[in-house]
Amino acid sequence: MSSTAPDSQVSLLAGALVDANDQLLALYELASITADSLDEGEVVTRILLRAQKLLQTDALILNTATPYSVGEPSAIDDLATAQHSDFAGQSVVASSTCTLDTGQQITVSALRRESEFGTADNKLLDAVATMLAGAVNTARLHEVAVTQAVMASDHETASQLAQSALPRWLPNLPGADLFARSEPARSAGGDLYCYEVIDGVLHFAVGDVSGKGLPAALMMTNVISASKAAFHRHSSEGSAAMLRAVDLWVHRSLSDAGMFVTLLLGSFDPASRELQLSNAGHSPVFLERNGVLEPRLAHHPPVGVLPIDEPEQSSEILASGDRLVVASDGITEQMGNDGGMFGDDRLHDLIDANPKMSAAELGALLFDRVEMFAGTAPQGDDRTLFIVNAVPEESNE
Repeated sequence: MSSTAPDSQVSLLAGALVDANDQLLALYELASITADSLDEGEVVTRILLRAQKLLQTDALILNTATPYSVGEPSAIDDLATAQHSDFAGQSVVASSTCTLDTGQQITVSALRRESEFGTADNKLLDAVATMLAGAVNTARLHEVAVTQAVMASDHETASQLAQSALPRWLPNLPGADLFARSEPARSAGGDLYCYEVIDGVLHFAVGDVSGKGLPAALMMTNVISASKAAFHRHSSEGSAAMLRAVDLWVHRSLSDAGMFVTLLLGSFDPASRELQLSNAGHSPVFLERNGVLEPRLAHHPPVGVLPIDEPEQSSEILASGDRLVVASDGITEQMGNDGGMFGDDRLHDLIDANPKMSAAELGALLFDRVEMFAGTAPQGDDRTLFIVNAVPEESNE
């Protein structure tokens, strides 16, 4: 017999081995391409190009929100047309569908004009679809992570800028011993204090914007701006006029945002020792006079709740040793390990038990005691203290 038949069989076998080897190389390339890229468009296109080689197709299309395709334009057009008709009976067209982590389905479709898709081809196409789904999931998770990181960085920068609105200095005012400190529960807080000395008189504001985080911090900067403007424009008219000015400035923006701010505005004149206060819902506020420590109640609801048309104010003459202590509810509502709150009574007793302390000493003591009380419990809210001690002018440092 002639050796032609065996030679032909050897050639066919050699060709099949070459084709199988090519497919194995394509499969290897397909499995390795996702390791060095997290860009969805790039990695999907590379997978489709390798899959086209592996499946020996004329066109491949991946249907997602942004479709991806590879192949000759005419083949892509034919496949796109076939996608809108019934695949049944079209053995030259195959498809496989996978579900993303988001629940969205993606479908990869293939066109091979010269030969039909067999069982092995369909299994390979399923593997390609699974790989494409994994690549898309990974790329989108990476995109979300990058977006969140950028947002977190922007949030942190904005928070730091907002917190920088709080003054970092204490005025050296003869006849007044001062302390001011705020510790936000997050990187940004809604507690505020600010002050200005105008013609020898201390004008101050202490408040707490509802909510936490960046929205409260941004609103806090607005309230500080309004308070400082009120100091300079209305200080000669008294604390009630200043409160009225602040309310006119921020009421609408607070109301529109569904927010409010508890706000105490006041003035202390060391020369006359007159203390004026106008309080819109802020608590706790303690005034110690002649050795008697008493809470001072608010004159009005918080700013942003109702317009303050006719604000009230109190006026008292302080003696040497008298003092004003203003805190935020982050002090009194701090939870301890046992689930109880620090409370107004504990704050009152600590102030009352230390009448000779300077403002700085008392402020440090109160912050330390709140921290000790909290134990391992997290800080629940911003903590702020503002203290004014009336002292003889010669003893003020």
